[in-house]
Amino acid sequence: MAISRRTLIERIDRFIRSIENHKGEPDHWEGHCTLQALAEVDDGDVERAEAKLILARTPPALREPQDKASVPADGPPPTAAELRLELERIRSQALTS
Repeated sequence: MAISRRTLIERIDRFIRSIENHKGEPDHWEGHCTLQALAEVDDGDVERAEAKLILARTPPALREPQDKASVPADGPPPTAAELRLELERIRSQALTS
C-alpha cells in the first residue's frame, strides 16, 4: 500500500533531523538521494520519492554499485540546511494545496 505525501514528508523530515542531530551534514550519497526524494515529492510521485528515501538511508556498506550510478560523483552535496529549506518549501506548498 502506498504511503501518503504527508507521511513521506514527515519521514524525510525525520531523516534530515537525524542527520542534523548526529552528523551535522549528510554524506554525498545521503544528500543527493534525499534531494532526489524531495524532487519526486514535489513532482507528486510519492512511490519514487519513497524509493529515493530508502536509498538515502542505506548504510555505506550496503550501497549497491548500480544505485551509486544515480548519484552524481562531482560537485558538492547539498547541505542539511539546503535539504531543510527545500523540505519546508514543499511542506508549505502541501499545506496550501
